[in-house]
Formats: sequence, C-alpha cells, structure tokens
Amino acid sequence: ICQNYLKHMIKPAYFLLSLVGLMLCGCVKQPAEEILVYENLFEKNLIEVKSRVDSAYISFQHFSENYFEFNGSRNLGRFGTGGVTLTLEGLPEHQLIRLEFELYIHDKWEGYGLRGNTQDVFILNVDDLNVHFDVIVNTKCLSRDCDAIQSFPNRLGGASTPENASVTDPTLPGVCFYKDEIGGTKLIKFANVYPHQSNKLVVNIAAGIKDAGPDLCLKSWSIDNLRIRTVSLPEL
Repeated sequence: ICQNYLKHMIKPAYFLLSLVGLMLCGCVKQPAEEILVYENLFEKNLIEVKSRVDSAYISFQHFSENYFEFNGSRNLGRFGTGGVTLTLEGLPEHQLIRLEFELYIHDKWEGYGLRGNTQDVFILNVDDLNVHFDVIVNTKCLSRDCDAIQSFPNRLGGASTPENASVTDPTLPGVCFYKDEIGGTKLIKFANVYPHQSNKLVVNIAAGIKDAGPDLCLKSWSIDNLRIRTVSLPEL
C-alpha cells in the first residue's frame, strides 16, 4: 500500500492527498520537514527579508520597484500589467515548495471585460508551470451572492464563479477609483504546495489588466508577506 501511495506522489494532483494517505496508513516514520527559505514582509528598508539560500532576488517586468502604505502595512506595488519575479538559488533538498503571499485587488477590476475590452487576469507561474491564469472582478460587492462573475480560482475558460469566490476579505477600502469606499479592495491569501525538486526556483506573480490608466487609478494590484518554504517528505 505504501509503495502505491509513493508512486502516486509523483503526480502533482495527488501530492497532498497521497501524503495524508501515507500518514493514515501508518507508513510515515516522521512528519514532513518544512524549511522557511525566504520571507519578505516588504516593510521599510527591507529589513524583514529572511533568506536561507545562496541567492535571492526580485526582478520587475514592465514597471519599477515600488511600495505603498495600505491597511496598516507596506505593500509591494501598486502595479498594472506585468509582473514581479522572485528567483531563489541554492535551495536545500526537497520534494515540494509551499508558496504563501497576500494578493490585493485594488479598485475596478472588470473581469470578463464589462466595457467590451478583454479580460482582467491574475497570473501565477512556478518555474515553467502556469498555476493561475484567472479572471477576477471587483464591483465592491461584499456578499457571496454577487451578480458579477469571474473564473478565479479557476482558469480562464473554466467554470465561472461569483465575485468573492475564494476571497479572504472583500471589505477593504479602495485606493483610487473607489478611494476609501468599503469593498474597493479585495484580499486573497495564497498558501499552496507545489511539486518541486530543483535547487533553483522561479516564481512569477503578474497580471494582465486592461485600461488601468497611466496613474493606475481605475485598477491595480499589490502583494505582501511573501514566504517560500521547502518541504521534504518523510521517510517510509
């Protein structure tokens, strides 16, 4: 039984389920080991950056490094179309990585294109694996029964979900177009595990949003509290 579980663990869709199965069937001698290899809270002077790897750096696509104060903290952003890429080299031996961060959707994201333009999408890549390419909408709706639809947390072209699906907090104030209006910003917390074994990791967090304006007043996004952990599976 344990060997069968181990075979399934090479398939990304079965990683967590198989690990639980291993524990339940008594095959696990010790729990999985997690090591925090990178943490960045994006506060002043970046003094909160913690790294246990040989090299760690963030690069920016289509915009420069920027920070702003929001909701009692300092975020990395605001940004429009483009992304930030975190590259880590010299990771310890592992089988999985745990990726955690907070995504803030600011102001009027139009989802599938309410004015006839193309979609507003959130993008997440782990190395060459595209994890998210998802439509997100924000109309300031605060409930779970909103009329507007999106695809998040599903991919564009997948099943539709209502606004606020998988949103952690839909009640934060807007920044510009919805300035100080409750519901103008949505918080989405990510804490997911992905298969990964290389000593180098590249994480790309990005968006493709349309007609944000040169001052990003109509719509924008930011991130906070980015953490990477390596996960070593227990011996059988």
